[in-house]
Amino acid sequence: MTNNPVAVFDSGVGSLSIIRELKKEIPHEDLLYFADRHHFPYGNKSHQQLYEIILASIKFLENYKPKVIIVASITPSVQILHKVRTRVNSQIIGVMPPLRTAARLSKKKHIGIMATEGTIFSQELAALLRREVAQDVRVTRFNASPIIELIDNGIYISNERKTFDTISHLLMGKLEKEDIDVIILGSTHLSFVQNYLNSLFPRVKFVDPSRIVAKDVKKFLLHNRMLRRSGVGRLQLIASGDRNDHFDQTIRLMGFREAIKRVNPLNFLNTKTQY
Repeated sequence: MTNNPVAVFDSGVGSLSIIRELKKEIPHEDLLYFADRHHFPYGNKSHQQLYEIILASIKFLENYKPKVIIVASITPSVQILHKVRTRVNSQIIGVMPPLRTAARLSKKKHIGIMATEGTIFSQELAALLRREVAQDVRVTRFNASPIIELIDNGIYISNERKTFDTISHLLMGKLEKEDIDVIILGSTHLSFVQNYLNSLFPRVKFVDPSRIVAKDVKKFLLHNRMLRRSGVGRLQLIASGDRNDHFDQTIRLMGFREAIKRVNPLNFLNTKTQY
């Protein structure tokens, strides 16, 4: 069986939380991680911009003949993935907020969701909430973009005080007044600060979609008889954009030591003329 990779991509370091979980679930598979730094962040892009960026990124990754491609960002998964799927041949798995799981876990019938500004205020999330959450369950939304920025810059590793203060400023007031007992980490970035969240709010259960996605990928590979059961899985890192950003430094602080291949976004991110 050829060991074509499982491909994962995002605009920042968020999808590394999924890489971390995939290494546990499918340790023998090769993994390909693409950080589209040139278009960071996805959270402030328009629908049309997201559509063009995600479509072009998938077309680029198809050159590596992946077994499956994971769109490891909730923002495009919620907003435009249904449209992108009609334009590609690859198997695509998105990351969706586990709303039903959170609602089921909540004893107080009041859940929260932390996500990018683009996701929080999107019509697609509103429609998803109406479809996935019973009317007797309240949902409070938190714009977690300031926390996500700290993660992408590596500040959550180097400056604990600033990280605690940012999270406290975002959540403390509402959680003191409200009876929220379950919060969805509606961005793959937020997995990296779950220890901060658990420390500040020990009575709240935080639901991490990264673990759910990793299990879904394993199920997909098993179902299609593509799962490798032996061998050493390797990780390949690719990034677009300026080498002077914080990406290289941040992932080194996270413990990733693999070489990073830089690609010129102009070579493939021109969806209007190519696709």
